[in-house]
Amino acid sequence: MNLIVVIAVLLAAFFLYLAVKGKSKDDIFRAFGLDPAAYELISSDLGKGHARKRIRWRGVGGEPDAIFRHKRSGRIIVGEFKSRRWARRVRPREYFQIVLYIGIARAEFTSNNVLGVLAFKDKVLEIEHHPELFSNLIQLRAEVLASMKKKKALNSRPLLSRCRFSLPFKLERF
Repeated sequence: MNLIVVIAVLLAAFFLYLAVKGKSKDDIFRAFGLDPAAYELISSDLGKGHARKRIRWRGVGGEPDAIFRHKRSGRIIVGEFKSRRWARRVRPREYFQIVLYIGIARAEFTSNNVLGVLAFKDKVLEIEHHPELFSNLIQLRAEVLASMKKKKALNSRPLLSRCRFSLPFKLERF
């Protein structure tokens, strides 16, 4: 009986360790479909032991799951990891989030060579910069702050119906 209890405690401790431990650098590169030899990891919110970088511009900011820089070209990759499967669709909020990160990273790193990556469990999508949508999202800052202050949305119309855009993402990997 004591042996069973000891084994159960050891198994519980092992599974707890697996759940808590952070992702290694190679796991992060693999999640975004990138070659560790070609890219350097600037920032990561995935796992422990990695530097984190908060990016901001004009009062809007965030912390992408990962930021990479290509070692030769200097291209910046802003990555956002989603733990769900792709299911052939990108949710609007996921797309808005990565478009904001791309635009803010362009300003923060003073580079037009920025690409967004949405990584799902089973698919990696490249997202290009969408300047018109980025501008519309930045202009919503005042509305968001006022809505937070009143604890009620000032404009109840969904963002999708307020601005027209298409989803210009590629379905191939790098």
